[in-house]
Amino acid sequence: MKALLFSVLIATAALSAPVKADTLSQGELRKLFPGSYVVNIFGRWALNVRMAPNGVITGKAGNFADKGRWSIEGNQLCIAWSSWTSGKKGCSTLTRNGQKISGRGFSFSV
Repeated sequence: MKALLFSVLIATAALSAPVKADTLSQGELRKLFPGSYVVNIFGRWALNVRMAPNGVITGKAGNFADKGRWSIEGNQLCIAWSSWTSGKKGCSTLTRNGQKISGRGFSFSV
């Protein structure tokens, strides 16, 4: 049951509405990724994420782990998790407010 709940939360974070602030350009996104971050999901869970230069993304939160693909398409970050989103790609514009970068249901600091 916990695995199912966690999967639903990750999928929802990838597809929910974006937050307000200054939207990052494609160039600004390319400066952030690839990279490794501790991503806050809905302000409740910490997800350790590594985005490799070859487009592979890995994520781990407690006993939950997944991998998939990431890309930058226009001015959006797109991620498709193998299990958490069943391979379905979700894209989001990212915004910056100081050192905080936010997307659809998630945030991280730079």
